[in-house]
Amino acid sequence: MKTHHTLHCTQEYEFITLAINSHSRGYKLCWNLNKSLGLSFKMTDNHIISKELIFTRYEAKDDDGRSFNLLPNLSKKGYLIPSQSRINYFLLINNSNWDNIKDKFLSKLRAINDILLVRELDVEKIKNSDRLIIYDKKN
Repeated sequence: MKTHHTLHCTQEYEFITLAINSHSRGYKLCWNLNKSLGLSFKMTDNHIISKELIFTRYEAKDDDGRSFNLLPNLSKKGYLIPSQSRINYFLLINNSNWDNIKDKFLSKLRAINDILLVRELDVEKIKNSDRLIIYDKKN
């Protein structure tokens, strides 16, 4: 008789995820984020889930060591997170002291005219949230 084992492991996320709704294209949204937050978003390697699911990725770092990644939720072939189909962009923030800057940061984002909605997501409760993990190649 065959025995089947299932491995259940929980993913620990080391980033904050903000859901952003905006009618702007990614490059224009990055321009607004750069202007309002003092960042310098640049287009970097695509975020590839599969051969069909390829997403444009913008990356920035600030003077305090925080890194930011902006990912669109929609590509030509589908959604990054299908259960969040009403969200246009995900802003991933690697920051250990998020609670200290959260209110000020969100108020700056909400002041941008091109941003219609910003909210923090609990990625542990979202199906397919592992797709938000970015594996950068280190030399």
